[in-house]
Amino acid sequence: MLDFLRNNIKKFAIFLWIAAAAFIIGGAYLFVRGPFTMGSNTAIQVGNIKISFPEYEKAYNNVYKFYVQLLTQLKGGNFTDEDLKKLNIKQKTIDMLVQRALLLQEAKKEGIKVTDEDVLRAIESNPAFFYNGKFSKEKYIAILKANGINPKDYEQSLMTSLYIDKLKAKLFKNIRVTDQEARRFFEKNYTTVDVEFTQFNPANFKRAVKVKDKALKEYYGKHKNDYRVPTKIKFKYLAIPLSYVEKDINVTDNETKKFYEEHPRFFYVPLRIRVAHILIAKKDNMTDKQLKEKAEKIYKMIMDKKITFKEAAKRFSNDRFTKNVGGDLGYVTKDMVLKSFWNHIVELKKGEISKPFKTKFGYHIAMVEDIKKPFERPYDSVKNQIKEYLRTAEAKKKWFIVADKIFVYIRDHHLTLDSAAKKYRLKIRESDSMSLKKPEAPFTSEMVQNALLTGKDVLLGPDLSNDGYLIYKMIDKKQSYIPKFETVKKKVKDDYIDFEAERLAKEKVKEFLDELKKDKDFKELCSQFGLKAEVVDKLGKFTPSDKFPCSYKEDVMDAIFSKGEGYKGICQYKGKLYVFDVLNKKFDEGEFEKLKKSIKQQLLAQEENEILEKLIERLKKEIKIKINPKL
Repeated sequence: MLDFLRNNIKKFAIFLWIAAAAFIIGGAYLFVRGPFTMGSNTAIQVGNIKISFPEYEKAYNNVYKFYVQLLTQLKGGNFTDEDLKKLNIKQKTIDMLVQRALLLQEAKKEGIKVTDEDVLRAIESNPAFFYNGKFSKEKYIAILKANGINPKDYEQSLMTSLYIDKLKAKLFKNIRVTDQEARRFFEKNYTTVDVEFTQFNPANFKRAVKVKDKALKEYYGKHKNDYRVPTKIKFKYLAIPLSYVEKDINVTDNETKKFYEEHPRFFYVPLRIRVAHILIAKKDNMTDKQLKEKAEKIYKMIMDKKITFKEAAKRFSNDRFTKNVGGDLGYVTKDMVLKSFWNHIVELKKGEISKPFKTKFGYHIAMVEDIKKPFERPYDSVKNQIKEYLRTAEAKKKWFIVADKIFVYIRDHHLTLDSAAKKYRLKIRESDSMSLKKPEAPFTSEMVQNALLTGKDVLLGPDLSNDGYLIYKMIDKKQSYIPKFETVKKKVKDDYIDFEAERLAKEKVKEFLDELKKDKDFKELCSQFGLKAEVVDKLGKFTPSDKFPCSYKEDVMDAIFSKGEGYKGICQYKGKLYVFDVLNKKFDEGEFEKLKKSIKQQLLAQEENEILEKLIERLKKEIKIKINPKL
């Protein structure tokens, strides 16, 4: 999925001309309440840069188009509005535009210059605009026109990108990654270890815990706050769902038809092939020749009907994600798989099985189960979907405004929420009692905190929730208190037993570790303590093993791979305690040489990203950012 995204972001570089950002940093921005003072046409203001609603909408539409194309290819056109909502395209667009504006201002502040000649050179050197090996103005205009991009807008955006590129070049000019740094990174992250370990379960120590009232009361006295009943509040509220706004919005057939005609790529479904495969991947010291021979032997067994394709996949495939379902990859498109894989399966007919072929993952045997030709979804089949999308998009623009008008009317006319509910035909509701730490939907911790700060019967909102915009009041408040010992005695007893059992277990763990550090044999020590010794082989930093639960703890794995062979340690995972000993650490020199270049690129990108991220965070503190609540 990530490879597909990366490849297609390059492919759609022209299409996503406004979205050419290195990364997106989400952030809290100032949403201005009440009359918006930046100008009615301003969507976002970053310092002295104003981004208009048309500019925002253009950026949003381009990002939206990209993700629709992406989902179309991934899901064969069968995606839902919920799929798009999960992507939070609006926030992605806001973050991207804010970031570009911040970096543009910083570039100009640093004295960086970009001329019209620089823009022209960038356009003329872009291979996307080449014809017969050189720049073609006709192709340049045609590509922009095909994507609905005005040349002036594209050139202005390109100038911004050049400013940012020059700023990055200045920021990154002294960054270097040495072979030694790459080696240290490989050693820390890509070597493997064998680990011997044993487990201590505190539950086994509970029987040894002696319980007396005096001890319980002492424990209660030290942990009183653990039993505190938090402040609880109750709300009366109105919820204004998006449907409340949508019902008054009419979308005509002409509007849906126009959208369909102007966005043909939204509705194009590419060639899809349902394919199953058997992957023969390299293991241990197998040579490429041995790998190929193994694949050919399995292929012959299938063709001689000694075994079915699906049985062979379950028995021989090294793709652990698909082997148990007969190698089924589902429907794939050209952009979802490796080019070398696609080039082989696209030549097959339905039901046909390929000869073994090679990709970077190993040797594959592929079987085409079904083929669905490319097509454009007809207007009638998507008309209602378009209409719903346009209605929702328009409603979202008006949603906050409608909610805010209701709020202001209630406040200024001193209406009760019950009266407001009748006037606006909304349902009046009361919440259950809730605390700050455990808010009850649709309320959030922020809303509860806001109510606690303002007090009872103060009108609050409109705040966005899962139920829509809420207008609410706190109608009841019960103060926090610590219950008496007798009231919570049973809970105190259970907690005390758990606490003491864990303490006893930790004492045994320390005793075991102290003995282990005296070079005692691990298995013999386990026998003395009545424990079972286990070994996990070839443990990788990024390949945790269920057998050794501590491998899911990042700090433990960092310590194991930093300290290496001979490191002895303890960890706690899901209530259980473990003692472990790192038996050996294996550094594959050949694998390091293969990965050295990509590791250097990774470390370079990581350092560049950190520099850019720190700059963005600093600029966000220094430069005032306003986001129009209409967004």
